[in-house]
Amino acid sequence: MTPRNTKQGAAANARRTSKEADRPVPSPRTPSPKKPTPPKRRVVARWWMLPLAIVAVLAFFVFTYYPVAKVQYRETRERVRLQTELTALKARNERLQVAVDRLKTPEGVEDYARLRLGMVKQGENVAVVIDGDESTKTASAAPDAPLIDSEEAAVPAIGQWTAFLDAVFDVE
Repeated sequence: MTPRNTKQGAAANARRTSKEADRPVPSPRTPSPKKPTPPKRRVVARWWMLPLAIVAVLAFFVFTYYPVAKVQYRETRERVRLQTELTALKARNERLQVAVDRLKTPEGVEDYARLRLGMVKQGENVAVVIDGDESTKTASAAPDAPLIDSEEAAVPAIGQWTAFLDAVFDVE
């Protein structure tokens, strides 16, 4: 922007040039004056706070994650228990199906009547041997005969880690 060609503009130009002439022009060789810098603060190492910070972070993590981990562990234990129970029930169902198929045959009916019910065919004689022991009041025709529904589901063995986690998460 150039000043107007008026008396006021000429006077302002003259004032500007006189002020600029009075100012020293910094030369590239002379360094410019620097502002004084405040003295540097000495950083004190507080290494003793590091273990405390780590413990605090771990405590915060445990405090916030424990309820979630407890629910997840209980659900996992319940899923494993139900899976074991399902496997045992499937095996029992297969055994019962084999027994039903056997009882549908005449030989199977005869075996069941002899072993379980103590029945005999016409013309057969049954001899019952009683021990001198008074504790056996009843005699069975076949003491080694397996019962169809007597087998229970096998309980899985609990390892050391599972027992520890059960204690931590209060699982019965």
